[in-house]
Amino acid sequence: MSDIHLNTPGGSSALIAPDCGFCCLSWVVDGVERLHLPEDSAAFRRDVKTGGIPLLYPYANRLRGDLSDHWSGASLVKRDENGLPIHGFLLRFSDWTDVAVEGATARATLEWADHDDLMSLFPHPHRLEISYELFETSLRVTTTVVADGGAVVPISFGWHPYFALNGGLPSKVRLGTPSLEHVRLDARCLPVRADDGALVLDATKCLDGELVHREFDDLFIRPEVSPSKFTLGGSDDSLTLSFGTPWRCLQIYHPEGSDYIAIEPMTGPGAALSDGRDHPVLEAGDTFSAFFEMSVA
Repeated sequence: MSDIHLNTPGGSSALIAPDCGFCCLSWVVDGVERLHLPEDSAAFRRDVKTGGIPLLYPYANRLRGDLSDHWSGASLVKRDENGLPIHGFLLRFSDWTDVAVEGATARATLEWADHDDLMSLFPHPHRLEISYELFETSLRVTTTVVADGGAVVPISFGWHPYFALNGGLPSKVRLGTPSLEHVRLDARCLPVRADDGALVLDATKCLDGELVHREFDDLFIRPEVSPSKFTLGGSDDSLTLSFGTPWRCLQIYHPEGSDYIAIEPMTGPGAALSDGRDHPVLEAGDTFSAFFEMSVA
């Protein structure tokens, strides 16, 4: 399936690859690339890696283990260095039910029940809809799940936008966030739970400050305000990521010294789908929709 090129009259652009799970590979504003890929575009398409703005569906980040015996040998399952399932099943999915482009908006639809391999991994029939809306200085991403298959649908997905740092130097970038509740993670980056199953939380943190000499691979619960705003301030301009209800959690990922940072809106914490708690459940016949927006000033 061909790439989708969105453009605005003022020169902003977005490149979306349906063959890579409808991932946005490029977002350019004022002539500056705002997204990070771990390798060149050709290699990225061959490898099952994350970069740009990938959808993590139907679960975000890691699970504690396989959900069923059907998972063994499943080609759609990506695993981390500990063998844990990670980042869902759609990173290189290409068989969309429908893809449409209208002006500076691109949409994709997936009828989950039409795909036996997806149903064996996540046996909940539903319709998934994704849209990108490009504006002169912003990009909005909307995810909609319709429980049209007569069954409940667990909602535990997320997105993983990788932002390229201004000039590629953390010393030039300042992170701004609301106060966040830190979720304790174990050595495998899985949330720690108490004996009663509740998430173990550490003290509320304010993460404001320069990125230089800092690193993150941390899970947070966002404050109950709508929307929450996260900023990356550089020497020339700043980028803001905004999202509100129903995004409950986020992961921040920034290896020390790297030229990117990922701020990941999530409907629940990592491993929520395998833990069977702390995520929404969509009743049969209902619709769930959530968006986030990135803007450059």
